Amino acid sequence: MKIKGVEKTEALSEMLRMYMLSHDEKLYVELEKKYCGISDMPKQETKETRNSNDYIFIKLNIGTSVNGDKMDGHKVIKAYQNNAATNGHGYTWFSTDSMSYGMAKEKADEYNRRAGSGEKVIILFAVSDEENDICYTAEVLEIQTSKNRMYCPDDVSCVPVEFGGNEHARLWIKITNIKEEHTLKADMFRIISTGANLKKVISNSQFHFGYVRMSEDALTETATPF
Repeated sequence: MKIKGVEKTEALSEMLRMYMLSHDEKLYVELEKKYCGISDMPKQETKETRNSNDYIFIKLNIGTSVNGDKMDGHKVIKAYQNNAATNGHGYTWFSTDSMSYGMAKEKADEYNRRAGSGEKVIILFAVSDEENDICYTAEVLEIQTSKNRMYCPDDVSCVPVEFGGNEHARLWIKITNIKEEHTLKADMFRIISTGANLKKVISNSQFHFGYVRMSEDALTETATPF
């Protein structure tokens, strides 16, 4: 763990995941989909999620560069900001294995349709620290996903050098306009699948990826910047 730069909680989480998968893979996948809010939804719910009040959410933990240096969420985002600003494309590809099966194809297609039609699809980034709150936002341009890990679907220059050219993951998200967020806070959002308060969930559990919507109370008090 020390050599690979893996935290104890991360290693334990992976061991528990392997244990559950080995005992009942179908049940585990169904439960994880439900928990992350990507289970099959009725048409009314799918239509509702197409508005600008639907956000993708990611909680960033401690990462490790190709050189073995530990990077907190702020340093990780800074690497993506620098890459988008210097690679000549104006965007960067963010990768994650937060979901062991990738994003559901229907969900990825929906976000790609929305982004392709000119609608702003926003991703929220929380940083795992004493605050556990939203610190950054970015605009999503495209999503690529697979059940098996894959390399960046674009030029290798679109991946921060801190993470190397051979990085591979099940989910790749092309993002731009990465900036600090001072208006949106975690307690303004609810997880779409459960209705639970996002602030409480990310402070008390291992929820790292999902789909959220601004609560009705927050909508009446604060105008979304997007």
